[in-house]
Formats: sequence, C-alpha cells, structure tokens
Amino acid sequence: MSKYNIDFDVIEPLDLESLDKSCSSNTDNYSPFHIKNIQYYHPIYSLFKDGKNVNLENPVSLNHPYKIYDCQNVYSLQSKEPIQKSIFTKFAPLIDPLKFLIGKYKDVYDKIRRLPSTNSDSEYHEKLTSIHNASYVDNFFCYLSGQLVSSHNIIHGLEYYGSFLGIQEKYRMNIADDYDYLIESDHFNENKGKLYEIDEDNEEENNVLFAGNSRSNRGKLNIHNDTVISTISLGQDIQDVGNDSMECLEEFEVDNFEESEMKLENIDDDENSELNYSDEENDENEENEENDETEENEENVENEENEENEENDENDEDESTSFEPDPVLNAYFYNFPVQVICQEKCDGTLDELFSKKILDLDTSASALFQVIMTLLIYQKVYHFTHNDLHTQNIMYINTDIEYICYMYKKKYYRVPTYGRIFKIIDFGRAIYRFNGHLFCSDSFSNGGDGHTQYNCEPFLDEKKPRIDPNYSFDICRLGCSIYDYILDIEDELNRNTEKNALEATIIRWVSDDQDKNVLYKKSGEERYPNFKLYKMITRTVHRHLPEEQLKYSYFSQFECKKKEIKGISVIDIDGLPEYI
Repeated sequence: MSKYNIDFDVIEPLDLESLDKSCSSNTDNYSPFHIKNIQYYHPIYSLFKDGKNVNLENPVSLNHPYKIYDCQNVYSLQSKEPIQKSIFTKFAPLIDPLKFLIGKYKDVYDKIRRLPSTNSDSEYHEKLTSIHNASYVDNFFCYLSGQLVSSHNIIHGLEYYGSFLGIQEKYRMNIADDYDYLIESDHFNENKGKLYEIDEDNEEENNVLFAGNSRSNRGKLNIHNDTVISTISLGQDIQDVGNDSMECLEEFEVDNFEESEMKLENIDDDENSELNYSDEENDENEENEENDETEENEENVENEENEENEENDENDEDESTSFEPDPVLNAYFYNFPVQVICQEKCDGTLDELFSKKILDLDTSASALFQVIMTLLIYQKVYHFTHNDLHTQNIMYINTDIEYICYMYKKKYYRVPTYGRIFKIIDFGRAIYRFNGHLFCSDSFSNGGDGHTQYNCEPFLDEKKPRIDPNYSFDICRLGCSIYDYILDIEDELNRNTEKNALEATIIRWVSDDQDKNVLYKKSGEERYPNFKLYKMITRTVHRHLPEEQLKYSYFSQFECKKKEIKGISVIDIDGLPEYI
C-alpha cells in the first residue's frame, strides 16, 4: 500500500464577508467570521520542504482533496466543482484564554497578536511559533486523519477541509465554571470593557445559578474535556445533538465546548498573579490492601504535585462532577489570536447515546469495537495517543453501510454498524509522530494543564523519572467516562450481581495493573481526585492496549472467516504503511 506525501496547494482566498453573512446567527451581535490578518501559514509547515518557501501573501493549504468553499459547500480538486457538505468549524485559541484574563500575557499583548511567519524571531511570542502549540497539533492531526480517509479509505478518519490563522474581532468562551475564581483577579476586574466583555444578560442569572449549583452537591464523577474551543456548524442539515451530552450545535450558531472545572489558586490582589490549575490535596490513606508498587507511584505523584505547587506552575485540575447542564456565561475577548479549523460535521456523540440510554449490549459492542480499531490504526500509523479520550470526544455519522470489515494480524472481523460509523475528534492533547517529527501538545509543557502527566521529549525534565506516552491510557480514560453511565461501585463490588459483557468490559478498563478501580475506592470516594487520576492512569495502567481487547469475547465475537466478507470492502490494517 503506497504512502501519501505532504504537498501544498495554492488556493483561492476565503470570502469571509460572504461566510459571515450566510453563517452568523441573526439572534445576537456575535459575528465569528469577523477576522483580520488572515494567513494560511502556520509553523508546522516549515518542517516540510515546500512549506519552508510558503509566501505569506499567497493563500496555500495542505494537499487535502476538499477545500472549504462556503457554508454549504467544499471545493473538490478532482472535479473542480463545489460539492455540498455539512461543515464543522472551530475557533481554536492560540494562547490560553484564562491566563489572558488574569494578566499572564499583560506584558506581551503586542506579541500575542503578531501571527507567526516563516522567519519568526524574538518579536513573536514563543507559544505562537511553537510547532507543539495545542491548536497546531490538533489541526495537523485533523489533516493526517483526513488523509487516511482519502488515501487509504479509513472511514473512521475525519474529512478535513482546511485551516487558517487570524485575529478574531471577538473570541467567545463560556467562563461560567471559572467565574468565581476569575473575579478574585484584579486584572480581570479592571479590564472588563477594555480587553473583554461579558454577556450582561446572563451575568446576574449566572450568579443565582452558582448559588444553587455547588460543586460539592453535584452527582457522579464525570470528567469533561478541557479544550477551550469555540465551534460553529455549517450546513443546511444541522441537527441538535442534545443538551445533555454537549453544547447544542444549532444552525449557524457558535457554541463553546464544555470546559473543565479549573481552580484558580493564588490569585492575589497584585497584577502579577498567575493562573494555576492545581490538584486538591488528598491526604487520606488508601485502603489497607494497596500494594507497595501502587503506593510508591502515588507517593511519587504527590511529591511531584507538592513541588509543582511550590513553584506555582502546576496546571492540574480539569474535571467537573456534574450531569446537570452547566450555566452559561459568555465572555467575548477583543482581537484574539485563533486558528480556524474546518472539517467534516458529525451527527452526534457517544456521550449522547449513553446518557439517553440508546445503546444496548450489541450496539455498545459495535461502537466500542470501532473505537478500538481506530486506535489500533492511529497507533500503528502515527504512534498516536489521544490523552483525553472520553465519550464527548467520540462522535458518529449516520450511515447506510450494514457492516464494516477489518483485517488485523491476518484475522478478519465483521462488525455491524447499526447505522453509525464512529470517529475520534479533538486532538489538542495528542502526541504522535509523522515523517521523523514528534508532535506533542504543549499541554504537557511546564505550565500547561497536562504538565507532569508525562515526562518525555520535547518537554523532558532530566531531573525527574522518564514517563513516556502510554498506549493503554486512552482505553482506560474512555472507560472512566463510561463507568458512571452503567455502573456504580456498589454494583461492581456486589459479587451476587451478575455483570453483563459491557459492565465487565468497563470494570476491566478502569482497573489498574493490580486490579484496583482507578476511579473509586470501596467506600465510594474518588480514589484519585482531579488531575491525579490522569497521572495515576499513566503510571499504573498498562494492560489495556487496544490490541488486547480483541482477545475478549465481547469483541472477538466479530471475528469471522474470509468467505463471510465476500463482496464487502475490507479495512486492511496489516497493509497500512507507517508514517513515523
């Protein structure tokens, strides 16, 4: 199977005025396509031969087969004509919006609004010029995923329609979860109306909601995505994907991804205060049966946290514990640097299917098997880890295809789709390789919200133990997000209750190397609060490789003979080339 190559195409510049007129909501004054200083170059291009000579004056794109044309169409390079597609567009910030609000960037406002060029130097902010910027890492893997669709017929990839950088007149973000902490910052309070504005209609209502929505009174654990990204769905066939799974995606309306609950500590009255996402300390003893290896790992994590807290650099807390819809309090940042990423629009989330109890044993097996095979493909081809895979980061498109067939290690598998093809989204925390280059989200850098989960290049601290990306992390993390939909700790511990195949699978996925539940103690308390859960999964879970799941009957049921797939296209994982 031949490889695809990186190349660049000269394209027609986007007509943002036309996009704005046809795509913006008529119900408010928010115009997401009011963007200036548009450029199509970003630093990852410089890694490739032709990308080093990109002329910033000419619109260029990577060599994907479809380019965004307008709100309802993409332009096909093959047919040279527009093709109707539903498009999903997100506005990914190039700097941390919360750090911006409390003054972390107050001395470099000019730099953060200066977009990177082919000869970036000290006049540019290092975050915007880094190839590891989470926004660039996300976008480039969207492209790589799309190339698997167009070059290797991997239907689990996302069709990619292009991206560009710019300064958005108003970048919108829901700050409801962080408002209590932000108002402790002098910089935040003093710059309202100068650097940002708040939706006044929601502010008073939001204060009331906070009073009755104490985090201590919320329901079961549900760890949400921490990506701070605005989104807009384009297309005539937009459907509501449900209030209880992710933000509603209404036609021509921009919504915020649900941000994780983040604790802003040490916000002093002086303007030099910094943003710190930190773990709450958990000084309780683990159960008596905790073995030495687990205790040692936990002690190492606690020591790391103590050191990081002393340095005021840890960005750790990123979970919310509620199934209730979060309050909305939108902040609008003036003249904010963003990357606009355009890709295929999906029809719904795995989270929606679980929360509405739409899935049964058979349809759950189909969905999870598709995710497993997608991870197998990405790990083989790109040495990929997602690092925040949960039910909201798995979406599906509706399909008339009855079966998907795979070949892996000379075995054939045939899985019924039940009308859905599943795809993984949101790669802002990903680590992967391509053509000799490592791409690692700067979430894992010193000061990033994933710092200390791993300790490896390009952010290796040689004074601390090396911790490489863990191929078992994604399956365990996914299991953690499913657990509360189908189980509780009492059900798990009740040996008189027979577990069905799905329950047994999720119990296995949330178990560490010593068969201990990483989410809960026997008492029902969280075992590893907040970001410590991510750290401990990384350190203590190594038995949940995607490949290993095929040995269990819940998934091996799809194994079949070659003659059973006659006439059906096969995804040949064995034949896929590696691009590392």
